[in-house]
Amino acid sequence: MPKNTKIAPPPKKNIGKGKPPPVSNPSENLGKKMDEESIALNFRVSAEFRKRLRQYALDNDTSAVQVMMKAVEQYIGSQKL
Repeated sequence: MPKNTKIAPPPKKNIGKGKPPPVSNPSENLGKKMDEESIALNFRVSAEFRKRLRQYALDNDTSAVQVMMKAVEQYIGSQKL
């Protein structure tokens, strides 16, 4: 085997993550826009209640949030004398 064989050095590795991906416009159908700004309201419910709520919303072509908002509004309205 010849002793003076030259081997090319390995290619240099890029340092960093490289160029960022191009900015694209997100799809506008990812969520329904509400009339008002909404904030989170978190509370715990049983798994069965959540399942029934989500199924009711699905059956009535609405969201669980809308079902809960209507239910609470009706409840509050019925409590006023």
